[in-house]
Amino acid sequence: MDCDLSGPSMTTRDQESSTSSSRIVLVTGANGLVGMAVREQVAAQDHDANAKWFFVSSKDADLRDPKSTETVFKRVKPTHVLHLAAHVGGLFANMKYQVEFWRDNMAMQENIFECCRKFNVQRLVSCLSTCIFPDGAPLPMDESMIMQGPPHFSNRGYAYAKRMVLMLGDLYNEQYG
Repeated sequence: MDCDLSGPSMTTRDQESSTSSSRIVLVTGANGLVGMAVREQVAAQDHDANAKWFFVSSKDADLRDPKSTETVFKRVKPTHVLHLAAHVGGLFANMKYQVEFWRDNMAMQENIFECCRKFNVQRLVSCLSTCIFPDGAPLPMDESMIMQGPPHFSNRGYAYAKRMVLMLGDLYNEQYG
């Protein structure tokens, strides 16, 4: 069941009848392609009776802003985060606004990682994109190829920012466990 929580689009999928949950999953980017697919899958399945799912879109919070991101974490108190939110665009937007794509995506990632640390989130999963792979990478691609060359020139800002998810994850794991 989807229900309104505190804003026009923040919704939850409560898969249990009681109010307590052993797992609280925050999904960012809820109105994006992958976020909507996750929401559909969660709504269609009743296999996890100990999970409460919160789906957050840009209408609920500006994840580029640390305070806005922290407000979501205070409200939801997630144990798990599926970070799908990103500033994305088409070919011409990617080419014209490289700095904005870099800045916005880096800010979102930094805020999500830091809130996960502050709020003792047990597991963070971030989604990457095929555009992070080197231009002309052979198919099939795998994650060992990601840093083996620059991405296509048309989306360097977005692609390099998304590549930094890997680095940020490694750094947070090394420093904070």
